Amino acid sequence: MPIAPIELHNLKIDELNTQQMIFIHLQETSVPIMLKHCVIRSTLSFICENVSHGMCFDKSKSLMPIISMCSILDQLGVCYNRIDISEPRFQNGIKRALYYFGEFDENNVIIDIIYALRNGLTHNVSLTSHDKFKDKYYHFRYDKEIESVYKLPESEWNGNYETLDTGREKFTTLINVENFKSLVFACVRKAEELNQNNQLELRLSGGIKQLFFDYMRTVEM
Repeated sequence: MPIAPIELHNLKIDELNTQQMIFIHLQETSVPIMLKHCVIRSTLSFICENVSHGMCFDKSKSLMPIISMCSILDQLGVCYNRIDISEPRFQNGIKRALYYFGEFDENNVIIDIIYALRNGLTHNVSLTSHDKFKDKYYHFRYDKEIESVYKLPESEWNGNYETLDTGREKFTTLINVENFKSLVFACVRKAEELNQNNQLELRLSGGIKQLFFDYMRTVEM
């Protein structure tokens, strides 16, 4: 039977099994879940709420929500494996999440694009990025008019900034932030669906206790 919040009301934290703790972790709602003697909420739910809020305002939607969306993917990929499909070759959390929960082929270009976007924004708030493993350069801009999450450039950028002076548009990888948000939230829901169907397992070395102490916030009642 699917897990429902109401069935957790009479359980203490140390009485939760792994599937129930994962259920709590994967909730997007801003409403905490009531347990016996406390309420509990995951950092994932906070960051999902912050993404939705930040996307509503022009001054905030161009940076922090995108970094946060990448962090959501990273957390999913770090925490979980699917048991119904083979494990990917990646160790990086973002790449694993896109494979497991976005259900992209390991060789799909979107995996490298989102990883490169995260690296540029997170490391030094840059809209350029260099994938050192594949020696590939990216120049990013946002475009809400494209129909997919990304659009590849007409020509591959070689990392030379003088090249961009010749007409940077043809070297630019475009990102539709709204479509990226839809993808990320779909990944969270896919993980939740898999957990309800007993097809998700923790990959954290510390198991259920690490999931709790790393990613949960409680308030005693």
